Amino acid sequence: MSQVFFASPRVHKLAAEFTLPAKFQRMLDAVELSKIVAGKRVCIKMHLGAKFAKASFTTVHPFFVRLLVDKIKEAGAQSVFVTDEKVEGCEVRGYTEQTFGCPIVHLFPEDGTPKIIDVNFKTFDAAEVGAELLDADVLIVLSHVKGHGACGFGGSVKNIAMGCVSDNTRPKMHSLEGGIIWDPAKCSKCLTCVEGCDRQAIKYNEEEDKIEIFFHNCKYCRHCVLSCPEDALTTTETSFEDFQEAMARVTEKIVGKFGPENVLFINLLMNITIFCDCWGFSTPPIVPDIGIIASKDLVAIDKASLDLIKVENFLPDGLPDGWELVEGEHLFEKIHAKNPFVVLKFLEQMGVGTNEYHLEEIE
Repeated sequence: MSQVFFASPRVHKLAAEFTLPAKFQRMLDAVELSKIVAGKRVCIKMHLGAKFAKASFTTVHPFFVRLLVDKIKEAGAQSVFVTDEKVEGCEVRGYTEQTFGCPIVHLFPEDGTPKIIDVNFKTFDAAEVGAELLDADVLIVLSHVKGHGACGFGGSVKNIAMGCVSDNTRPKMHSLEGGIIWDPAKCSKCLTCVEGCDRQAIKYNEEEDKIEIFFHNCKYCRHCVLSCPEDALTTTETSFEDFQEAMARVTEKIVGKFGPENVLFINLLMNITIFCDCWGFSTPPIVPDIGIIASKDLVAIDKASLDLIKVENFLPDGLPDGWELVEGEHLFEKIHAKNPFVVLKFLEQMGVGTNEYHLEEIE
């Protein structure tokens, strides 16, 4: 049974020492941060959401990143840096080297060469992973938990499997879930799908009066499918389980490179929205803020995150107009019709972690 530390935003006394930032720092002491980072080069992997910084405000608050960086330095790390696949423009959200107190490094710089990890799963042969991340001694995964239309949910696993790989790799994984079909009879030509695609993978051919998808650029995020007001775009489901197993295989390879003594996972369960931060805009939360959890066990932390998000705490205003909950056990499954526990099942089978955990609250 793995240990998961939990810090609640509830304030029992009106004093700074009882607030979430103070509990977060005590949590980092509880996980014995010095034993993980002392004398080592530390990489913090988080989502910077740079391209759509002006429209999305529910990502990780920079204040908590600074608290983490300062704690890592106090614990004796040789060096520390933050990385993500997209960094341009992240300063609009307050993500700067000055606010973080450490460098921000591009996961895939133009003059860099990614490292290749073999996957060999059906049509998914290999993954390109950022060399800067794999060359670090310690990996700390700082994640904002939220829903996700393709993955079911986003937590530590998604931050690794989809956030540490290149734009060339991500479509290979997503394609295991299916393609996209356009129905001209339903389409109103509103072009919401075109305007919302950050990869310019979808366009309106005015001459032929039709929507076209350039799958070379498509990352199968399903933004176009979910945002279409007429349901004119649908996915051809092949296997959600295949997609989840592909995510698990990539995650196992990356985490395995570091070893259990050189990883730490931190999930922020605040501003929990229905969509991934990469959508580029924020919607209201679907449950009240829960807090922050941390663990050295990847499977345990995402399992605990899902367990803490309860259907009975659902906030209806978190759903867009016209959306309704569907059948399912977990709240994310009721929203996106996908079982969020599937990827954890595969990771547990691979020996990456366990679904059994003990939740220890930090007072």
